This record gives sequence, structure tokens and C-alpha cells, in this order.
Amino acid sequence: MSETDFNHEAIHTEQMKELLYIGFYILYLTEWVWHLVRLRNANAAYHAISFEREAYKHENDMEYLETRKMFNQYKTA
Repeated sequence: MSETDFNHEAIHTEQMKELLYIGFYILYLTEWVWHLVRLRNANAAYHAISFEREAYKHENDMEYLETRKMFNQYKTA
């Protein structure tokens, strides 16, 4: 696993902690289904999930987790 991949997954881990793990999975799946219906494309739906948008946007910033604000997945454009 590359450092970038590790950082991407570490961002997801922080998201999970904020939502007490089960909340993360419920919201992740709900968002994916919503975007799948809206976009009619599984790959596009995956990339539209707020959790993924945040993780992809900051995966190359190895210091991001030191300054990340809670629930930033909803603030990341």
C-alpha cells in the first residue's frame, strides 16, 4: 500500500470515528444509492460520495489529518 493509499484510508478512519462507525456505513451506502439513482453510473456515484470526495481531495496531503476539522466531508467541495 502506498503512502497516498494509506492516507486516503486514514481519512476514512477519522470519518468513521466521528460517525461511530455504523453511522459512517449507513450514510456511505445511502449516499452511494442516491447518487447511483441520480447519475445512473456506479463509478460516478462512488466518486460523488462526500466521504470519497474528501479523501481523494486530501490523500496527497500527509499532514491533512493534523488540521482536519470534524465532519469536513460535508464542507469539502
